Amino acid sequence: MKLLGASFIITCNDDIGILRNGGVLIDNGKILAVGDFNELKQQCRQCDFLFYKNHIILPALINSHIHFEFSKNISSFMYGRFDLWLNSVMQNRGAILKDNLKAIQKAIMEQKKSGVGTVCAISSYDLDLDCLLNSNLRVIFCHEVIGADEKDFENQVINISNRLEHSMALKTNLFQSALALHAPYSVHTKLAQYIIELASKYKLLISTHFLESKHELEWLQSKSGYFKEFYDKYLKLEDVQSFNQDEFIDLFHDVQAIFTHCLYADSSVKEEILKRGSIISCPRSNLLLNGKMGDNNIIATDGKSSNNDVDLLQEMRYVLFATLSAKETEQDESKSSTEARDIESISKHILYAVTCNPAKALGLNNGVLQEGKDADIAIFEIECEHLEQVITSFVLNAKGAISLLVNGVDIISYGNNENNTIH
Repeated sequence: MKLLGASFIITCNDDIGILRNGGVLIDNGKILAVGDFNELKQQCRQCDFLFYKNHIILPALINSHIHFEFSKNISSFMYGRFDLWLNSVMQNRGAILKDNLKAIQKAIMEQKKSGVGTVCAISSYDLDLDCLLNSNLRVIFCHEVIGADEKDFENQVINISNRLEHSMALKTNLFQSALALHAPYSVHTKLAQYIIELASKYKLLISTHFLESKHELEWLQSKSGYFKEFYDKYLKLEDVQSFNQDEFIDLFHDVQAIFTHCLYADSSVKEEILKRGSIISCPRSNLLLNGKMGDNNIIATDGKSSNNDVDLLQEMRYVLFATLSAKETEQDESKSSTEARDIESISKHILYAVTCNPAKALGLNNGVLQEGKDADIAIFEIECEHLEQVITSFVLNAKGAISLLVNGVDIISYGNNENNTIH
């Protein structure tokens, strides 16, 4: 049993809120209590304790959509338009996927330094499987399925069945298998239905990219445009059996699902999606490929195929500045106090988008500091004088976690403790 305390505790639990000089009591990978540090210390005199002065303790962050396999990319792909990007991926992905082990390991370390304790990894070829198994992170490993040619159905079934059987045998309290339908334009109807049935049978989370581009919307609505040429050029297919927009959404009625991007989903389509699952936004990726930021109730980095890094702290900062830029500027000085509260509200929304919101979407027992939750905890060194803007101070200034616990176990520890009280 150990007690961790800090100048500020951000619980991401509205019932508790933010605690000054707070503490988190943990044992056997679970949070036993959250409250005043000195009171908890008096109650548990025999436990080890550590108080971090000028630090913030909060739930370990969750990167709910990331492609590690493309971590070697720097400038091999084109940006500005989705079709240009996808063409460049088709032409250059082989070189990016080759000898990518060190790049994957670097991206995993980038998660830890960012205070990320959980990743939902979308894996096309399972090249990142061993690295993630050895990462000590909490991992949801989504075997991504791509296959537009129905004539290859039997081989497609054998491939995904073998991949899934292998990873399910590796299940631990930190590692679980999941599935991913790449997108409605890249998986034929027979294969998509099979994958949904697999997810339902084994009660697995299933992820999908959906309505990421206007080209995808055009294909789903009229089976015309960019993708018609794409199939002929890259896949030598004249006829692709794919769902329309409503049929694809209806596939997910009996599974736990997450839909990523959804940039070209109107309000009625989003309403239907949210009946079946959650929407994940990858803001910088969305802007690079489509010039749209998307909804940001859950925020992830995507992979380096469509981002300049996979640093979730940077993603959060970008969303903060972009959100403030989009708001109308109030000139009335009498509104200044309201504006100050508003930026803290925006920051809180962003923090919840990488903690409690994705935890709920992924079906995890973390993302919140409260009794009974898994002890996934990040600690950052940040000076903050104002309780009213603790979260804003974190979003603006957090550069890297000095300690990261997953299931109550330290998986990284940086910095020194000379200013901290240790027992």
